[in-house]
Amino acid sequence: MEGEQVRMWRAPGADRVLLMAGRTAHYAVDPRDEYVFGIVLEAPMVARRGSERRLIQPGGLVAWDPSAAHAGTATGQGPWSARLMVVETADLAALGGDDDAVLPAGLRFPEPAVSDPELARAFLRMHRALESPCSTQLERDHRLTDWLATLVERTCGRRPARSPRRARDANALRVACDYLADRPERNVGLDELARVAGIGKFRLVRLFGEHVGLPPHAVQIAHRVRRARRLLEAGTPVAEVAAATGFADQSHLHRHFRRSLGLTPHEYRLRFVGPSPTAPWTRMGPCPATPLDRPPCCCRSTRTSA
Repeated sequence: MEGEQVRMWRAPGADRVLLMAGRTAHYAVDPRDEYVFGIVLEAPMVARRGSERRLIQPGGLVAWDPSAAHAGTATGQGPWSARLMVVETADLAALGGDDDAVLPAGLRFPEPAVSDPELARAFLRMHRALESPCSTQLERDHRLTDWLATLVERTCGRRPARSPRRARDANALRVACDYLADRPERNVGLDELARVAGIGKFRLVRLFGEHVGLPPHAVQIAHRVRRARRLLEAGTPVAEVAAATGFADQSHLHRHFRRSLGLTPHEYRLRFVGPSPTAPWTRMGPCPATPLDRPPCCCRSTRTSA
């Protein structure tokens, strides 16, 4: 690319994908067994592949397969910004499929300009999760694999072949739930969780959605918040709690804790430790009994019925 201001990185635990974000006025790619997915932002661009020419407007999603070289140039509105993801052919099957949901080989995207606002929004969420240091490995894995599988299904009209539900699925879900509950501080990945459960990752995600009502990474966060509550109740400093429960930092803990309980970790800790001598109880706000009596959002209660 020429005249570019583009960052490139690989997310921790997601080294199968090359990520890019930034602004440019021109690019040219001659793919060698690589797929390029991306979204155009802020300004339009003109994409060319052979004799084909397309105007990609802001918000437009693209999916380029390795079948031919492609290039892009800016319009009269100047450079465009974009977020991109490059996946090698050998890695696409592993990311977008598993033993229970086999991704078809030799995928082609005959129409690389994808008109699907929902899928475009999901790409942005996925790409930002792969960029954020606060996203968990489970969240990154889930968003990436789910987006790729959805893209293939919607644009190629080909569903990954899925084996029928098995009797051991209930036990697999219980094992996965126990694994997350017993080690909330671990940065468990989706492939690891599926191996422990003994089933494919797509089947496991479906089981979480059907019987728990949450994806695995949301269940993991719920367990982290539960563990954080216990440590705060014992008077553990907030910084130590964040480190001990797998959160990236105090602000990461603060965000999820407040979203779950309506209190900051510091406010919650004061309820149990008590105020300082100069801070009377009357300044601490209303009694939190009602919101805190609500059980945390996790799958402990579902394990006996799964």
